[in-house]
Amino acid sequence: MAELTLQERLQPSLLDRLTDDEPGNLKEAAERRVLTLSQLKASVLRDLAWLFNTTSLFDHGPAARMPAGNSVLNYGLPALAGHTASSVDVHAIEALLTETIATFEPRIIRSSLRVRAQLLPGEMDHNALSFEIEGDLWAEPAPLRLLL
Repeated sequence: MAELTLQERLQPSLLDRLTDDEPGNLKEAAERRVLTLSQLKASVLRDLAWLFNTTSLFDHGPAARMPAGNSVLNYGLPALAGHTASSVDVHAIEALLTETIATFEPRIIRSSLRVRAQLLPGEMDHNALSFEIEGDLWAEPAPLRLLL
């Protein structure tokens, strides 16, 4: 297989490029400056976990609709703790997750993003909600399918 051109190689996220895992080395190895498809997928999974486990500054009130509501100041999800699974609006949570992912994870192509609640019989009795997240990760030469 031919080697990918410089434009086709996947770069690590900005955070990964700014993080120095080896401060003793003055020069970074070439293989650390590009990602494989599996490394890209792992990086997105890690960043989604961080996103879902961070509480945003603003809820969905008027402040969230201001420009700061879509900035890094509002990174994360509104506090969801303290609610029973049967008392939440599942479709509202799906929409919230979709909008949050689309806003803060640009590597997932927005038009391909789908979030669906997995409502299995009896699951709501255990105060647990599961969601299926799928979309295409931007990659060259073709997008990479993501299913969580």
